[in-house]
Amino acid sequence: MPLTPNKQAELQRALQDAMDDHALLAAMPDLQPMLGTPPLPAGLITDSELHIVRHKDSGCVQFVFPGDASPAPLPGMPLARQSGWDWIVQATVNTAAQMTQAMIDKIEAHHQPERLLALRHGNRQTATPAELNAARGRKVLLLVHGVFSSTQGAFGDLDLQPLLERYEGRVFGYDHWTIGRTPQQNAMNLLHRLPANAGWELDILCHSRGGLVVRSLLTDGMADIARARAGRIAKVGKVMFVAAANQGSPLASPDEIKHFLNVAALLASFSGSMALDLVIGLARMVVSLGFAQPSVQALASDSALIGLLNRSNTLLTSASNYYARANFDYGDSVLERAGSLLSNVLIDSANDMVVPYDSVLLPNAAPDTGHMLSFGSAEQKQTAVWHTDFFRQAATRDFVLHNLN
Repeated sequence: MPLTPNKQAELQRALQDAMDDHALLAAMPDLQPMLGTPPLPAGLITDSELHIVRHKDSGCVQFVFPGDASPAPLPGMPLARQSGWDWIVQATVNTAAQMTQAMIDKIEAHHQPERLLALRHGNRQTATPAELNAARGRKVLLLVHGVFSSTQGAFGDLDLQPLLERYEGRVFGYDHWTIGRTPQQNAMNLLHRLPANAGWELDILCHSRGGLVVRSLLTDGMADIARARAGRIAKVGKVMFVAAANQGSPLASPDEIKHFLNVAALLASFSGSMALDLVIGLARMVVSLGFAQPSVQALASDSALIGLLNRSNTLLTSASNYYARANFDYGDSVLERAGSLLSNVLIDSANDMVVPYDSVLLPNAAPDTGHMLSFGSAEQKQTAVWHTDFFRQAATRDFVLHNLN
């Protein structure tokens, strides 16, 4: 299954960004994955550069990072002919020149602007001041997407019409940047987009990294956010955490971030809920600036942000929190058969490929059956639902519609 036209466009946009930044050393001109397409010369697989590769049959995009160039070329034999190498070298990127914040912002801006969307008009129209003011003091539903994503990407499979009717049109999506911003910065950015006296009574549906944005938004542990929230959010009702990284992911640790990026590239190759150009942008960022950038550090299981959130008071109440999670068997799934450079499960505990099964829950949470949707269990894996696939499931859509009212 080759890359779709949308994914080809994302890949081309990422390569154009690298070219504009004078980082692109070489690139294959043809983005169609074709059997027999020659790779770049084997000599370009070096330890000092980042290589973007595509599986020649499935189109799956992956990375070969500096220092990880393998398998080693045999003398006189093209890399593509060596046993086990089923990849086309799509591009080679220079990692010596450091990226600037302006470069990172440009990558994010190409994907989407930061804005509040009025979802009564679909997934692309910015909410007007009049629409925000009309919601003053009323019950509102807010959708918060995850890493490498957007409101459209994360929630596009969700039927919003029943929710629009229940909330009388007051359903908003927060499109925000995730590779060059921390969750705390996202939360502050969101608050500054609301009228100072909005007084929203807020229900929230979030996915993935969006859980950390929501927790940052509602914590009392960060004084600047608490001050900005006063007057804007009057009350918090139901909050639904779908595959939320509430306790982070071990894949975001410095030792595992390269694996995380290849997991993300695999998911972004075949899913509209992650953008391939943003994954490539983060890969460029972490090899250029180091593997401990604040936006990445925040996602690590032992991050300072998660520690602060876990010990701080919050507007969240356990009786109003809902969770959806999955334990996914990568080794016997359609994703594994699509081809990737991942040879096994990277997280030892039960997980959905990105977030551990138990990490979706808030500290000390013990939700009853009606507040929890589980695909598989801690002991039993399943092969249908992974991190970016929740909203394609009828069970998830039913869970959301049943509980948000």
